[in-house]
Amino acid sequence: MALQSDRILVRADGPRLRPFGLVVATGQTVFRGSIAIVFSDGTIAPAGTATPSGLTVAPQTAGIATHFQSNVANPQVMSGQYGPAPVELDRGTYALPFDTAPTWDKLGSPVYAVDDETVSLTETPSGGSARTLVGTFAGLDETGTPFVTL
Repeated sequence: MALQSDRILVRADGPRLRPFGLVVATGQTVFRGSIAIVFSDGTIAPAGTATPSGLTVAPQTAGIATHFQSNVANPQVMSGQYGPAPVELDRGTYALPFDTAPTWDKLGSPVYAVDDETVSLTETPSGGSARTLVGTFAGLDETGTPFVTL
């Protein structure tokens, strides 16, 4: 199920990549902790969102949104969290929920976005369209929680 509010993710220690602020695409909302993708024009949207006409998803650009930002027209709201302000996307290794629990034999396998919260080892579900590649399966911790490197 797609996120309806902010969330905080467990992050594995490791090198951090320099985040860049990117503008949320018109008509889109990203939540803190959501998986976001970058389009070819440099705007971002929640993973699992249909790619706007004339754009493509930039390869290997998925990240975790660092804060909430909505670029949906709403003249009743006056706040820095609404409008085309930039959002940084963190990259690294995160505990993310899978649609089907992965096992160690899938280590290093490509991981695809189901939506802005959930990931899958399946690129194209039966009867569905191809999902966006967001990272690789990094392994399971001692409690069985799966981690993904974005």
